[in-house]
Formats: sequence, C-alpha cells, structure tokens
Amino acid sequence: MLLKYLNDLDRAVEQARACPGVEQYSRCAECLFVLEDYLQGQVEPVRRRAEEIIEKLLPRDFNRWMLQLQASRQLPALQAAGSL
Repeated sequence: MLLKYLNDLDRAVEQARACPGVEQYSRCAECLFVLEDYLQGQVEPVRRRAEEIIEKLLPRDFNRWMLQLQASRQLPALQAAGSL
C-alpha cells in the first residue's frame, strides 16, 4: 500500500505542475493526507523513510499551493456570510 500511496502523490504533484489549479492542489492534499494517515500505523523506520521520499516528491511551492487551496475554500463561505 505504501508504494501505491507514494505513486498516487507523485502523479498528483506532476498533474498539478502540468496544469496548476485548485482541483489539482486538492488532489495533492488528499493524497498526502491518505499517506500520512497510513504512515501512522507503520513502524518508525518505515515512517522515517517514507517521510524522506515525501519530502523529495513535494515541490518547494507546495505550501503556496495549500494556501491557495485554503483561500479558495474560504471565499465561498465568506461570500455566503455576506463578508464580501
């Protein structure tokens, strides 16, 4: 399963790089959350190695992607609340 989850994350990142957008960033976040959840049940050496691989898979601008994703999710809520 670990290899599947790592491959899913790798594909999601490649798609986000090729066609940046909220939908692709959301898929990256989803893959990362699934992988992190899976790793919680693994022994420390497996977790540590997987985290090293994840660090190499994620682009430098991953945090910016997540900020854009978060902002895109907050905008409709703010609009509905009449804040904008």
